[in-house]
Amino acid sequence: MSLQKILFVKHYSSNAKFILNDLEILKEKYDVRLYTAYTKKNLFIIFSFLKQFLFLLFNIHKYQLVYIWFADYHSMLPVMFAKFFNKKSVIAVGGYDATNIPEIDMGAFNEDNLKKKIRSYALKYSLLNANLMLVVDDSLIENTNTYIYSDDINKAPLKDGILNFIPQIRNKIRVVYTGFDEKFFERDENIDKENFVLSVGYTPNDNEFRRKGFDMLIETARQLKDINFTIIGVNEEQLKKFTAESFPNIKFLSNLDMNELRLYYSRAKVFAQLSLFEGQPNSLCEAMMLECIPVGSNVNGIPRVIGDTGYIVYKKNVKEISKKISEALNSPLAKGKAARRRIIENFSFERRRESILKIVKELMAKK
Repeated sequence: MSLQKILFVKHYSSNAKFILNDLEILKEKYDVRLYTAYTKKNLFIIFSFLKQFLFLLFNIHKYQLVYIWFADYHSMLPVMFAKFFNKKSVIAVGGYDATNIPEIDMGAFNEDNLKKKIRSYALKYSLLNANLMLVVDDSLIENTNTYIYSDDINKAPLKDGILNFIPQIRNKIRVVYTGFDEKFFERDENIDKENFVLSVGYTPNDNEFRRKGFDMLIETARQLKDINFTIIGVNEEQLKKFTAESFPNIKFLSNLDMNELRLYYSRAKVFAQLSLFEGQPNSLCEAMMLECIPVGSNVNGIPRVIGDTGYIVYKKNVKEISKKISEALNSPLAKGKAARRRIIENFSFERRRESILKIVKELMAKK
């Protein structure tokens, strides 16, 4: 008996481990074809759409389900073809497809110009017409972010989440947290914890640098001059800029491979995630798996992940951040071990695997 077929669609820039994990999970039970969409944010997007259109026109009949990571330009045609040819479609929503923060150009719901209106239309069409949305955190459904504007008394808290923009799709959303392999993220006990603060995040531009809270972490490091900080993920231009400046207690690094990252996670006593917006904070989860004591902003999935194993920053304020980081550095190492247990118990790879396979099976069985 031949396996049912699934078309797995992702953007060419979406290569995070949690995305590729879903691909491998689906391959356990189904015949999965990966389609990588090369949509560019310029005139070449027309050719990208044409290429995708022709592929779907001649191939969609082969598949029973289309599984797409993120709602954006690249998701509209797969959802459209799936609907027209009576196939099922699932969109995994990760974060930027559930918000709009103009100050840092974050979110696909932004409609400030024609190009962004087209992107927003593609996003909305995808979410309205897909059979099911899988969000990585409850806050991506409906949320009030009290941290992002907490330093500006003239601004109200940010309201976001899919239902804030498309309220009529409430019944098509399921929460499935991303999962982490406890064997892959297991700390070598021969590596001692060191008294420094680590933060990790991919920042291809200055807006992402701010979104990840690296600017606030630098300001905090200026105050905590006796504490060492390591920031990983800055782009080459940012790396040159900060290397040229004088930051005696901050080490800046560009992107590292996972083996190098695991070493830093294993060594750092404290991990700081001071994001302005974050779905489920994967780097934070990885760090906690390797027994870092977490300090995080009160944003989206961050406090849910941390629970009672670390420290939450409620105000975008250097004084408060400094206080929470100092408390974490003075905490016993047992708190880091509790952080690891929390991820294993609540955000395991096996839990996501079981959920994804069950949801897909049920959806494909429906007529």
